[in-house]
Amino acid sequence: MTPRIGLDLEPGLLISRVLADLDLLDVAYGATHGGVQSLLAPLSAFASGTPYSAEHFFLPGLPLLIVKAEPEQQDRVLGLGNAPDRVLLTGARGHALTDLDHVVEFVKKVGGFAQEIGVLIEPEAAALRELSRARAQWAFFSSEPLFRAASQTEAEAEIAHLTSAAAAADKLNLRVALHGPTGRHLPAAFRNIPRLEEVYPTPDLWNLALRLGWERAVAEYCSLL
Repeated sequence: MTPRIGLDLEPGLLISRVLADLDLLDVAYGATHGGVQSLLAPLSAFASGTPYSAEHFFLPGLPLLIVKAEPEQQDRVLGLGNAPDRVLLTGARGHALTDLDHVVEFVKKVGGFAQEIGVLIEPEAAALRELSRARAQWAFFSSEPLFRAASQTEAEAEIAHLTSAAAAADKLNLRVALHGPTGRHLPAAFRNIPRLEEVYPTPDLWNLALRLGWERAVAEYCSLL
């Protein structure tokens, strides 16, 4: 199974503080033309003082929008209403969320909206069971430990760990995505992870885009998969 590619817009939000001419909508369109099928934006992208609202990313030709938020931002996410297609909950500073009581609370609050809920968690059986009980739909795993593996043996062990977690998620009717750096050496291995549907290769797409432009960057990453 070849996973779909999603683009994390958060690096662009940081870059725009230095390069005021950077337009995240231009980035989104360029990446979409290259084959990106979902956009992941931090909640801070829609704060007062930025030129964007969630509705900006519902323009014709743009794909699914996911809003990324930490637990203390939950009420602000609710203020976006039905604008996001999905909400991704993470721990502080983009780490895995370990207290999944936050997910239960959020799912109750968001009950009147149509979004799917994803959560960045550790790829462990206990966390997956909690996530399923909380009635989330997506388990996101970080690719950072795999990317940082210092040897082939460590990398193979981490791939086996992710493969086992993805299989366990599938049994719990949870869909699976990977988020984080992958380099050029890892994407081909992702086809062997069962039911891995989406990959958010940050910062790989941004690095490629600096050299190639967005359409070619996404196309090249697709070829790695």
